[in-house]
Amino acid sequence: MFKSLSRIRAAFAQASKRRRTARELNSLPPEIRKDIGWREADQIEEIRLPF
Repeated sequence: MFKSLSRIRAAFAQASKRRRTARELNSLPPEIRKDIGWREADQIEEIRLPF
């Protein structure tokens, strides 16, 4: 049971980190986002939880 809870907590932590990264990338100017290949459609797919 604790192993499952640990996995869920780790998944939430990873999702939180991805959301934070997506916010930081979205705060960049459009020219820089284009240079690094970050599109708004990419961010929606990245934030999903694995369960």
